[in-house]
Amino acid sequence: DIARTFCGLNDPRNIIPSIGYAHAATRPDGTHMISQCCLCITESPIHTVEYYVNLAKQLIDAGADEICIKDMAGIGRPVKLGKIVKGIKEYKDIVVEYHSHAGPGFAMASVLEVCKAGCDYVDVGMEPLSWGTGHVDILAVQPMLKDAGFDVKEINMSAYMEVRSLIQEMMDDFLGYYIPQRNRFMNSLLIAPGLPGGMMGSLMTDLESNLESVNKYK
Repeated sequence: DIARTFCGLNDPRNIIPSIGYAHAATRPDGTHMISQCCLCITESPIHTVEYYVNLAKQLIDAGADEICIKDMAGIGRPVKLGKIVKGIKEYKDIVVEYHSHAGPGFAMASVLEVCKAGCDYVDVGMEPLSWGTGHVDILAVQPMLKDAGFDVKEINMSAYMEVRSLIQEMMDDFLGYYIPQRNRFMNSLLIAPGLPGGMMGSLMTDLESNLESVNKYK
């Protein structure tokens, strides 16, 4: 029921219409879908804390129900991300979610900083799809936050292992064709170009298949 909307250009004109579409999707009880609007994180002289907080204010004023800090390249600097969350929370006590990829290596520190600043939810992954170009793993995030004094739920390890086995089975069967082993690697060289995790995985797969096609042609 949560409609997550984002624009790579962070242009509110591309995001705000979706708020109305989500709210137009009503349930029999009269409630509507939740409109979660994103701030796409990048690093440049333009993309300051004030830039992102002001963008969040525009989206909140337009009716967004939640704000997602979408750090899809995982290059957000931890302290800066915490300041963004704090600025949003000071403007309005709205639900804030943090979404990041682990590739460049900032993600665990970033999760801790945004939680200290009042973030409500963080997106996590689980083996064999976590780390690398994926999300940080719930098995690492949960004890880190627990140690920091946060009230977090315990992990059902029986369920975790069952799901992990199912995912591994699907990867062994056919998903492995689309998820190269190199997706599991972390590489801080990704900080400079800021290539999003999902795009990094797709690019590696495309390049690999293209190379095979070119070689066949030759």
